[in-house]
Amino acid sequence: MAQKCLKRILLVNDDGIEAPGIKLLEGVAKNLADEVWVVAPATDNSGVANSVSLREPVRVEQRGEHRFAVYGTPADCVTLAVRQLMKEHPPQLILSGINNGSNIGFETVLSGTVGGAITGLLLGVPSIALSQDKRPEDAINWSTAEDFCMHVLDKLVSPGLAVGTCLSINFPNLPAEQIRGIKATHQGIGKVKGLQVIPATDPHGENYFWIRVEHGITAFPEYSEAGAVSEGFISVTPLTFERTATESWSRLSEIYN
Repeated sequence: MAQKCLKRILLVNDDGIEAPGIKLLEGVAKNLADEVWVVAPATDNSGVANSVSLREPVRVEQRGEHRFAVYGTPADCVTLAVRQLMKEHPPQLILSGINNGSNIGFETVLSGTVGGAITGLLLGVPSIALSQDKRPEDAINWSTAEDFCMHVLDKLVSPGLAVGTCLSINFPNLPAEQIRGIKATHQGIGKVKGLQVIPATDPHGENYFWIRVEHGITAFPEYSEAGAVSEGFISVTPLTFERTATESWSRLSEIYN
């Protein structure tokens, strides 16, 4: 890329402002924009989707020029940035991530990373969520995201993104030399099979519980995110608020309409 194509980019995530993924993304964003703002949760907010703190105050701590830690959700971060911290000169693009783990299929519904991008869509700012796939039992390998992030974003951002754009990008858990390319994909069902509850007991003998996502093998429909990533492709999925089940709507409309 010959020159920076944007004036101002906002970065957010759900893993927390000190997470390695957002630091990686900040380095990439500096090649795309003159100003890079980081407005991210002070602590890990994974799994909060696009929830907003409506019943409690949200506190903000400045940690440097154009850098703010928010004691709230990713959606809070985006809202505060666009409507307060950057209201005089709003961002032209929001980048959310890079998430520690994939956001594929139903994971997208749970993801605070995607929730931050969806909030940008609500506020009229083109937004992109980025996630690095990993196996639950392994430490994350950032090399694929590091090698391909700039290339993928440049192809998307340089031509210009429409205001109503929200994209979700997933990098496969593969060495860079095994990446086969980029695919435009559908969200699909993904790898989530359900939720489980894991009981535990604290040192005082009190019971508490962990809630965890259950993953499993599933069929991969054509053009699905899960299928593309499993085949070694970087997936790029356009997202929207529309979640109507069209087939069920057709049946209901025959009954009620």
